[in-house]
Amino acid sequence: MKIFDVPLTWFEKFASKWESDGVKFSVYTFVAILIGGLFELIPPFFLSRTVVPIETVKPFTPLELAGRDIYQKEGCNNCHTQMIRPFKWEVDRFDPQKAYGPDGYSKAGEHQYEHPFLWGSKRTGPDLAHESQIQPSADWQKRHLINPRETSPGSIMPAYPWLFEEDAVIDAKKLQNHIEGLMVLGVPYTKSDVDSVPLSVSGKTEGDALVAYLLRLGKDSAELAKAIK
Repeated sequence: MKIFDVPLTWFEKFASKWESDGVKFSVYTFVAILIGGLFELIPPFFLSRTVVPIETVKPFTPLELAGRDIYQKEGCNNCHTQMIRPFKWEVDRFDPQKAYGPDGYSKAGEHQYEHPFLWGSKRTGPDLAHESQIQPSADWQKRHLINPRETSPGSIMPAYPWLFEEDAVIDAKKLQNHIEGLMVLGVPYTKSDVDSVPLSVSGKTEGDALVAYLLRLGKDSAELAKAIK
């Protein structure tokens, strides 16, 4: 161990010098952390693009967007994720028909118009990123939301029958404001999209909107994969 005596002695003297002046040591530590933080935070602001867009991915329709709002309001993303991780067993489980080609995991470009992302990490329930290809039946989705045990025996998911009641209508004005807000963030909606909202959601309940949203999940990228084939 004598070979380490010299460097250890030097380091001990060096450390003792800094430890004896706590104020100066704290200031220098803060400066070092600040400089390191700037190197981490500043470069992304100068990147022109951090997500590679997928041309076939389009913004949600007004009804689908309303469904996404309900999905968040009811806390569905607390139990269901919307990201297929890049592992074989993960892809095999959530892309059993290989609808997304050889690379069936989630891509950032699939979520380029989503604010916020709903990727998540907790799976009390199954992942829903490919739901449009796994369970494409609107009737099944509706029955599952009204009484999960009817379609999935033993499910611990709560029921949401009130979403389909007559008074659970979609607030068109609120939805228009949401779309206008997304336009500010760069989502390519137009004035005609905003004007079309009242007609698009007329007579639709929150449950109808939620079903429309679920049936949109993964649809764009699956259609792209089929076109490539």
